[in-house]
Amino acid sequence: MVHSSMTVSRFEMVRVALRSLGGQARPAEIAREIKSLFPGPHPDRLLQSVRGRIQECSSDSKFWREKRDLFYSVHGIGGGVWGLREMDLLNPASTDGFADPAEPYMVEEGAAQLRTHLRRERSKSLVDRFKLELTSFACSVCGFDFFETYGDLGLGFIEAHHKLPISQLLPGAKTRLEDLAPVCSNCHRMLHRSGGMSVEALRDRLLASAT
Repeated sequence: MVHSSMTVSRFEMVRVALRSLGGQARPAEIAREIKSLFPGPHPDRLLQSVRGRIQECSSDSKFWREKRDLFYSVHGIGGGVWGLREMDLLNPASTDGFADPAEPYMVEEGAAQLRTHLRRERSKSLVDRFKLELTSFACSVCGFDFFETYGDLGLGFIEAHHKLPISQLLPGAKTRLEDLAPVCSNCHRMLHRSGGMSVEALRDRLLASAT
């Protein structure tokens, strides 16, 4: 969704951009996302402005103004990656990058922290490739189809779920298209909230609850 930059504060732009990036990103990535989401004039020192807003709204920073505590340092101060606290509150049990739909096509995954995050930044390539291979955009758990419910707005929309959580992958492991499953937003959250339940197990659970 594209927003107007005329009525949105800078710190709110940072929040929206971080949500769009999956809840964790570097300031440079956030600045690029802001330019994409909020077309229009931006200051030449946008990156510095982003850093400033994050630091003054994070208790992890020595520049925190002790008012809003919206952001946190993912790898500790100096690590360069910042997270949005509200994303963690949405799904506290997830440990494998739920907010990010998928990693890029056939890349190394599963290494500790920073490497996993860097792979998430290019996730659109695998999602696009994955969707091109789909013959149906219905959820593989519950069968929900966004197009049938929302019409053109939902055309081609589905989320990609890692069948094996990223947190369980060994360094150098590859993500293939067959390692992903198409799921709706609700089932995606339930899969991650379960702490590792398979698509098949959640489908069986849903069928059992309906009988």
